[in-house]
Amino acid sequence: MTRTHASAKAPEQAWLALGDAVAVFAAAGDAAAKPLHWCSPAFGQWLGLDAAACRALTAHALAARLDGLQAGLDAIANGPWNGAVADSSNRSASHPGWRPAELRATPDGLLVLRVQPESMQQLATRRHLEDRERLLFTSRSVAVGEMATTLAHELNQPLGAVTNVLQGLKVRLTSVLERPDTSAKALPSLAQGAQLALDHVQYAARIIGRVREYTHSRQPRRERVDLNALLNDSLTLLDWDLQRHGVQLRLNLSAETSADRVPVIGDTVMLQQVLVNLLRNAIDAMSATSADQRILDISSRIDDAGQIEIAIADTGSGIGDDAASQLFTPFFSTKPTGMGLGLNICRSLIELHQGRLWFTPNAGQGCTFHIALPPAHPAGLPAGSLGVEESVAS
Repeated sequence: MTRTHASAKAPEQAWLALGDAVAVFAAAGDAAAKPLHWCSPAFGQWLGLDAAACRALTAHALAARLDGLQAGLDAIANGPWNGAVADSSNRSASHPGWRPAELRATPDGLLVLRVQPESMQQLATRRHLEDRERLLFTSRSVAVGEMATTLAHELNQPLGAVTNVLQGLKVRLTSVLERPDTSAKALPSLAQGAQLALDHVQYAARIIGRVREYTHSRQPRRERVDLNALLNDSLTLLDWDLQRHGVQLRLNLSAETSADRVPVIGDTVMLQQVLVNLLRNAIDAMSATSADQRILDISSRIDDAGQIEIAIADTGSGIGDDAASQLFTPFFSTKPTGMGLGLNICRSLIELHQGRLWFTPNAGQGCTFHIALPPAHPAGLPAGSLGVEESVAS
């Protein structure tokens, strides 16, 4: 081995020994379309690629995949660049991807990109968020399991209607086949029956779709949320529970809290999980209330601080002082068969959206749970929304 070859290999050997995430490439001219000159195993692991796939990347592909790298490529002519890069193919609340990075030019015209390893704090934060997402998925699954009887009843209604309609259509078709001369008169009623059956099938499909979306395990999303519509969807999910328990529903949703007026940016499924949990808790709280006094009062408004506030009031037995002090404590439950996770998760989700969850005793009977969420920032996101730093605070 010559001295030159050995000296060229020395940095690579050092990077390997230290476990650094490093890529060496040429970014000028036609060379940018050629595979990487070299990349360390740690660099490939960060991108989720094996050694061969990592080496097959071109400088063009690397610049397109790593957010922030282009700024370094633009600045490298003026000297070494220090900044941050993120793998755009793997960015979410629990995998934000941003890491400090440095870009330097070598004497032989190559560029060296070194990405700093994930700190222990970042690693702990990511694992915390991953564990919480698994817990949220478990909670949603448990909630659907508890609603299994309700869903069976709800699906039986449209499926039973479809059965009746199809039986009626069969009878009419048999009659038409026996007397072909009556087919012209029978066609409108046959078409009406077919449309009715189709409507009920589509209704059943929407029920299944809502449950599938509710239980789907995925990373948090940032999207425009209409809280008024989300409340109505959540009530639809629980409408059989409301009927079965004889609950009177009172809705007073302000037009000011609709997405057209004051939108919220957040994760629809997470927010719906909070609403469904609180609604189910309110229904359960009224089980000992006389049937004619079971009232669920839901309202929305813009509060004095400019936040969107939702209030869910029941006429149940209320919450005693001892229970109130532990209500949001993990594994504490006022229900004999409760897991004690629901309200703790609800508060965590609302705080993840930079909001607040609390309750107040009613003047008469029962209590009211309140949710306050910040409106969307003029740029499209509430300040500090669904980010890693904010998530840790929750």
